[in-house]
Amino acid sequence: MAESLYRFGAFHLDMATRVLWHGTTPVALPPKALDCIGYLVEQRQRAVGRDELIAAVWGKADLSDNALAQAILQARRALRDGTTGEAIRTVPRFGYHWSLPVSVESAAMPAADTAPPPAAASPADAIPTLPVTAAPPAGPRRRAGLRLGLAAAAAVLLAILGWTLGRVAPPPPAPPPAVAGPASDVLVLPARVQAGSEHGWMRLGVMDLVAGRLRAAGQAVVPSDNVVALAQRLDGDPAEPAALAELLRLTGAARAVSVAAETGANGWVVALVTADGRQPPVSAVGQAPDVLDAARQAADQFARASGFQPPPTAADDAEKAFAALIQQVEAELLAGRLDAARQRLATASADQRQRPEVRHQMAQIDFLQGRLDAAQAAWDTLLGDVPATDTPVLRAKIHNGLSNLAYVRGDNLAVIAQAQAAVRALDGANAPFELGRALIGLASGHGGLRRYDEALADYAQARVAFTAAGDRLALARVDAYQGLLDISRGRPADALPVLAGAAERLQAFHALIEELHTRVGLVYAHLALLQPAQALAQNARLAELGERVGDPRRRHYADLARARGLAATGHLAEAQAIVDALEATAAAEPALLLEQTRSWLPLVAGQLALVRDDAADAVIQARGALAVTDEDDPIERAAAFLLNWRALRQAGLDAEAAQVAQAAATWGRQRDHAAARIRLALIEADGAVAAGDDATAEAAFERALATADAYRVPADLLLAANAYARHLIARGDHARASIVAGRVAAWAPTDFDAALLQVALYRAIGQPGAWLAALESTRTLAGERRIPPALLAPPPATDTPVPEPPAVARGDGLQMEAAAARRHLATAGR
Repeated sequence: MAESLYRFGAFHLDMATRVLWHGTTPVALPPKALDCIGYLVEQRQRAVGRDELIAAVWGKADLSDNALAQAILQARRALRDGTTGEAIRTVPRFGYHWSLPVSVESAAMPAADTAPPPAAASPADAIPTLPVTAAPPAGPRRRAGLRLGLAAAAAVLLAILGWTLGRVAPPPPAPPPAVAGPASDVLVLPARVQAGSEHGWMRLGVMDLVAGRLRAAGQAVVPSDNVVALAQRLDGDPAEPAALAELLRLTGAARAVSVAAETGANGWVVALVTADGRQPPVSAVGQAPDVLDAARQAADQFARASGFQPPPTAADDAEKAFAALIQQVEAELLAGRLDAARQRLATASADQRQRPEVRHQMAQIDFLQGRLDAAQAAWDTLLGDVPATDTPVLRAKIHNGLSNLAYVRGDNLAVIAQAQAAVRALDGANAPFELGRALIGLASGHGGLRRYDEALADYAQARVAFTAAGDRLALARVDAYQGLLDISRGRPADALPVLAGAAERLQAFHALIEELHTRVGLVYAHLALLQPAQALAQNARLAELGERVGDPRRRHYADLARARGLAATGHLAEAQAIVDALEATAAAEPALLLEQTRSWLPLVAGQLALVRDDAADAVIQARGALAVTDEDDPIERAAAFLLNWRALRQAGLDAEAAQVAQAAATWGRQRDHAAARIRLALIEADGAVAAGDDATAEAAFERALATADAYRVPADLLLAANAYARHLIARGDHARASIVAGRVAAWAPTDFDAALLQVALYRAIGQPGAWLAALESTRTLAGERRIPPALLAPPPATDTPVPEPPAVARGDGLQMEAAAARRHLATAGR
């Protein structure tokens, strides 16, 4: 294998140079995922067992299945390009099998295939460059509506956001708790600098130095990145009374300190004074040839005047010069000027460049600018050079950097391992901010592996650490993470208030990317709770954020959420226009869509096609959805199976539908997730109805409903109840249909599908009054959605008693409720 070059579809794999190529473009891929591809290609004539693959790639037999599953998932993602078929097939209860035709050539790379390495990812990303899959071509469009399995959308929300390497990396989600957060004694404002433009770094550099000195003296100080983030959204000078009052309110600081720096004949003068009008004011002045020396003098004087003792200051000239370099770089990082920070590091002396702090900062900048391999190599080397006992905080920073890098590469096990190493390094150290970062890393890894209880415990500890650090922005991010995690684990009601608070606080901190993702989470939480109007209420802000973040991928991600909110409230033309535009982007420039947007888009488009009875387009979209969803993602994959089943049935392709049902059942036996079980049971029930097998259909419908009852996500309960109740109505079993429909009747005033089900029920039981009231309520919710003509015809009034329900097994208590239902039905609507 080491001397072979393998070609399959649009790809070729050169194991001599260990590069996977897509055409003339190399594909970024973790080493173990690459090794898995190589071994499966080499053994392509047979299926490979899991144990054999682990032994071949990792060289040991005691590796967890999670590590293998992650590597296979990364490999599958890398090999998807919309033209090449599924390369790696899961062999149930055994392992994997390479399924694409392969040609073998010499390992020498043709000159025409030589290509530069992939472009570096934007520092705003924290998302790796991955092969993309264009959405299937769209069919002709007419009217449309939407009911997508919302758990499938929520399950991958957390993966999009990422978590930040340091205080300048645009972070992941957003904050929300009702708890205000820790109170700080002092808020240091950006410095007013009277000097030339070459001293632009001083505005934030002097501020950060003063804040650091006061913190080292024992004062509680608002972190500098919190101040910078808040000051960005204020009009004018943050020291103006109105702006200052807002800063103090948002940070909870007791006092604000203004900083002024100017140069004169005798060097620099830095003056500090409390700026909030409190009496008596505290002031301090420092003067020195160097501005940072003057700032230290002023900060130490201010600390003493406030009753604190400042730490000693290094007197060595070399150390002072080094400290000045680090402070200048920190100032550029606070301002988000990564190139300027790199240039300052480039001016360091040879001795300074060998210092671990400089090497770490350079690796950090490499990471933020997408140079992942360079960052990895630098941090790995640095770990071997930095003593574990002498520099625990620096070692923790390195481990946190490696953990964040592993997150970007989708390796949750490595995320956890590096974050745990950071926590161990900080044992006994007073570094709450770095500890909080490590705990966020642990939570991210555990959440990615769906270890929800562990992730929640990590978030709780991170909240304690950031409270000790006085970092309200970090606390906000923690709360946002937890809210999004609650959606993923089927707790949208718990997530909703947390995400709502997060969105407001992130808006206050001018954290646009995090706010955008948090508001997308709000849309999905509202839709999961059958609150479409509230979901739509997020659209205006999402549209604004999509324009302001400047990243088209984020904008398109927000657009898809906007389309769902529009469709759920009957604004079909607007929703369809957004989906059509996204499909055009997916076909022309797929790199402009986040991976999750590309994955969800055919699911949404397929649902729209089903509603407008466009069977041909529904089948195309459904096949595309099944091609791009992750086989190891239980929620999204189950939604794709259900979409395929319904599309094929609507198109009359019963033989292919039966194959999809069998594949879904085989796949489902290896997964255990409530949202997936609901959808797979509905496929089984519908298939049994078509085959005339009432007993199997009954059992599957009741299983879906019982699972939805336990899962307690209203949208999934409606999905199961709607299918079951309509089946019972078709059979004439009106007593039991009323019980099932009654379980979602509470949402009829706000949700179109729930309202429409009540119309169908009351018409079926012949109750004109109740039917007319339900129909009028449905019309107010319909918007552009069509009410089936059969439901518009008035039912004939009837006094005929509701027949006894058939004596069948009812696992959810329907038989016990039938008598009461018959009594209600006899007088309903009169």
